[in-house]
Amino acid sequence: MPASGLPAPAHRELDQVTQALETISPRWNAWILMSLAAPARYMDLKARMPWLHDGQLQPKLRLLESDGLVQRTEHTRRHVVYGLTDRGTRLLPVLDAFAEWGQQHLERPTVTDPVTRKETPRPVARAEEIEDALALISPRHATALLWALRARGASNAAALASSVMPDAHPTAVYHPLRHLTMKGLVGRDRGGKFTLTAAGRALAPAYRALSAWATGSSAARTVTSKPAPVSTQTGPVARATGAALETTPVVPVWKPGDLFSHTPVARPVPLPAALAGGVRR
Repeated sequence: MPASGLPAPAHRELDQVTQALETISPRWNAWILMSLAAPARYMDLKARMPWLHDGQLQPKLRLLESDGLVQRTEHTRRHVVYGLTDRGTRLLPVLDAFAEWGQQHLERPTVTDPVTRKETPRPVARAEEIEDALALISPRHATALLWALRARGASNAAALASSVMPDAHPTAVYHPLRHLTMKGLVGRDRGGKFTLTAAGRALAPAYRALSAWATGSSAARTVTSKPAPVSTQTGPVARATGAALETTPVVPVWKPGDLFSHTPVARPVPLPAALAGGVRR
């Protein structure tokens, strides 16, 4: 992670959270991890995600295995089972926290009704909520900017640049700020300063859970999860009805130094009318 102007403890925590995001945010990783809440053979796992070819699924399984989240158990040459490691299992409630945020704050995708020809909301699988939420905060500097706005309150671009990317040209901060603003996580107050929207502040519980997991805190507790029925359809509809998990929400006790543990400073900022249906996916 690039150097930042944050205090050393905050920088270390942010570095670990950013590395965790780099591991879990690539597309389909959440689907794979949630589908492996119950161990499965390769063909069973492939049946749960029929849109992924062998050339896509196998490399992802190998990477998740090298990251210590998935384990491969070879009983015989023809009987190989994949499952989550203890660390992978502890990640499930963290993913669930992002799913809860997505259900509350992401815009609802629509499909055209074949009979009425009207646009109607389509079901969204829990894994899709997670991946769409992670896609918003995984771009470079996005999480650092959200953290800085949470800690500092309303700030101008120069102050954010000095906090998040002191070694870069000050104008470099505008690109990630535009991304976060376009996605509805950052807005501007009446004075023109950048500030978190209500949806941006609502990410705090998910960030806390991710921080606890990434830093190895005992607050990242494991909960029992069970896979929901998995559709065998292919294409976009399959994504909406595919593997999803029901998990018990985790309410850990957070240390004062945990990421996003600060009392909110910024006042609520209404979303633009274009985002009234939720944060853009």
